[in-house]
This record gives sequence, structure tokens and C-alpha cells, in this order.
Amino acid sequence: MDVELRHLRVLVALDEERSFTAAAARLGLSQAAVSRAIAALEHELGTPLVHRTTRRVEPTAAGAAFAGTARRLNAELDRAVAELRGERSQVRLGYSWAALGAHTTAVLRAWNRAHPDEPLRLSRINRRDAGLADGRVDLAVIRGDVRVPDVVDEVVGHERRYVAMPVDHELADRSRVALADLTPFVVAVDRYTGTTTTSLWSDAGLEPPRITDTTDFEDWLDLIAAGEVIGVTAAATTHQYPRPGIVFAELTDAPPIEVHLAWHRSWRHPATTRLARAIREAYATGPLA
Repeated sequence: MDVELRHLRVLVALDEERSFTAAAARLGLSQAAVSRAIAALEHELGTPLVHRTTRRVEPTAAGAAFAGTARRLNAELDRAVAELRGERSQVRLGYSWAALGAHTTAVLRAWNRAHPDEPLRLSRINRRDAGLADGRVDLAVIRGDVRVPDVVDEVVGHERRYVAMPVDHELADRSRVALADLTPFVVAVDRYTGTTTTSLWSDAGLEPPRITDTTDFEDWLDLIAAGEVIGVTAAATTHQYPRPGIVFAELTDAPPIEVHLAWHRSWRHPATTRLARAIREAYATGPLA
């Protein structure tokens, strides 16, 4: 099979840019060269990789899956080349929201001091897998259940739950609240990356509050600040996202949220064990974030 590295780099650029023109500009190639590379790759693989329209390019299911493999192959090659050249090779850590909360800066600075040749770089990607499944990151911080195919994970910490409320909410003057206190109100839930479900109340024998879905963490924050809803989140949010118009109160009777470090089953970064140990130690020596 005559699949070339340049084919893989073109596919990744096209998958991310969703435009032949933008992918060509990013790679310093002509649009015709990008088109020929994709056509050659489709011919070699024997399947369409993209849907072409006049305005936008969308990957097929096979194209999206293969683009993820291509990203990981490119990252492995770049890492090997950097090592041979004596250059720095980054560790890409993805997260959907809140990173490591109160531990973020300490872990980041301690790691980069101890491993100057493998600097840690954080990337927020608004997906449950935080960019892990398609190779955008090497490892990912995932809160709650890890419902991501082909991923291995371990629990590295726990975080208390907090209620996020508008500053003028009737509960806003409290530092601590209970699940039962929330049942009269509308609770916003990020359906893609959130950790809150009605089971939080039903498991405690309570009638769940009314739930409204949001599609992004920033949207979730905006709705709360606007005074329309309240939300339940991890303690990490209180550290990473102080927001004018929002106050936080500890939720006293809800179980803590598990924090997982996850990586792809077939692509384990060399720094995985060391980074997991560093994060576990940070959570072990500090509060529940």
C-alpha cells in the first residue's frame, strides 16, 4: 500500500479546516495539490474519506476515523524526530472544562520544571473525550463516567460538587446547600461534557428538579449568570471559572466527582505513567479540588 506521510498531513489539515482552500493555505500547497493528495489516499484505501460540497468539506465516517489515526501517527513521528534532534517534544493534555481545578497551575509548573524536554500543554476541547479519540491530544482529563470507545483510564482524584447560582438567587447567601434545596429550581446541564443527571436526586430518594440542556460549558455559565438557571458542577470550576454574576456554594450531600486520566488504548504516550503519578499526588496532598 502506497500511503505517504504527506497524504496523512493533508488529511489532518483538511479534517480540521473543512476547506480545500484553507487546508492548502495552512500547508503551503496549492488547492489542486491538496485535492490530488486526498484523491490518491482515497484510491489507496479504497473508500471515500470526505464529502465534497461547494461550500464545505465534511469527513465520512471512515475519513474521521482515519484522520484520528493519522494525527496519532504524525504525533508519534514528530516526537521521534524531536528526540533524535534533541528538541522538546510536547505532552498534549486535553480537557473539556476546568482542567485540574486548583491543582492546574501547580501540576503544570512542577511538570515543566522537572521535564523541560517534555513540556505539558493544555488544550480545552468541548467534547466528552476532550480530543482524545481523534488524536488531537495525547491524554485527557475526563470527569465522571468515561464513555469513550478504545480508551483506557485511571482515577487520579476526586472533587466535591458545588452549586453555581446567579448572584441574586435566593440561595446565593449560603455557603453550603443540600440537594433538596435545589428541587424547586431549573438546573442547567451540559449534555455533552457535564456530570450532572437526574439520578443525583433520585438516588437520594428525592424528586429531581427540572432539567434544561446546554450544548457548551460557556453557554452553561452564561445562562447561570443571566439569572435563568442554576447548575451543579465540580469544585474545579470554582477555581478555573470565577465569573461576574455567579456565586458558588458547596453541595453537602452529593457524592464527589471522579477525575480520570485517559489515553487511547493503542497509543500510550511515554509520559503517561509519570503524568498520572504527578496528578494523583497533587490530589492526594490537597483538598478535593
